[in-house]
Amino acid sequence: MELRVIRYFLAAAEAGTVTGGAELVRVSQPAVSRQLAALERELGVQLFDRGHGALKLTHAGRRFAVMANDIVQRSEAARAFVDPGHVQDLRFTVVAQHTTMLHTLAPFTAARGAAHPVIDVIDSAPARVFDTALRQGADIGVSTIPPPAGWAGRRLIEVDVMAFVPPGHPLVRAQSIEMRELTTYPLILMDRSHNARMRFDSALVEAEIPLAAHIEMNSAPMALGHAASGRGVAVLTGAGMFGLEAIPVLLDGSRLCISLYAGWDPTHYAADTIERWVDDYQSWLPTVTGHEGSA
Repeated sequence: MELRVIRYFLAAAEAGTVTGGAELVRVSQPAVSRQLAALERELGVQLFDRGHGALKLTHAGRRFAVMANDIVQRSEAARAFVDPGHVQDLRFTVVAQHTTMLHTLAPFTAARGAAHPVIDVIDSAPARVFDTALRQGADIGVSTIPPPAGWAGRRLIEVDVMAFVPPGHPLVRAQSIEMRELTTYPLILMDRSHNARMRFDSALVEAEIPLAAHIEMNSAPMALGHAASGRGVAVLTGAGMFGLEAIPVLLDGSRLCISLYAGWDPTHYAADTIERWVDDYQSWLPTVTGHEGSA
């Protein structure tokens, strides 16, 4: 059963004649008659009462008309959804970790979202962002891990690894802190699935610094909560909470940073629209990170 034939049926029902229906769909009357007859044979029922005067729908025809209208409406909605020219009708799903959503994606949407498709976010650990995007059919991944081979990708910006301390902590007025000094304090670190932790560990190896007493957390908000309680210095990326002060971490005088990436399928039906969204997101990111984006 073809969509065009369903349209012929609805046109004939609306016009009350096959000739009038053919004019509505701009197809010859004999062609519409043949297609409607074939549709009735396919369904095994008579859709029209072909008596004298206007065409009338049979009981089966009236029931089929309800389904036919639904099919056509769904088809038109699907076409609008996948047509990159109708940006306001598009809806994209981004996969990102919770802190990226909270501190960049949601604020970016608040600032500039009206110019872009509707964006929703699926939460994922950074190392699993692109696998999750593939598995759930999402449109874009944003992660501190680069996208896999074969994806279109963009290194968006460099993000500082920060030490978060509560008011009254000895480091609260520091402009920055070197790794060697930081490791003299009890630390709250993310688990090793987080790129900030991997970068922190690699810096320890580079500088041959032993790791201080620490606890590991899976949740960044919980790590910040424990830091606010005085349990230790939380080391992660993103913005603070609970009145915590954020202090850039240095390795031999240089800021310790990680990269934020975006990735998407280059064959995506709306790849151009996605790239425009990524361009704008990248241009906006320095307003919250203080770093310039990367080409």
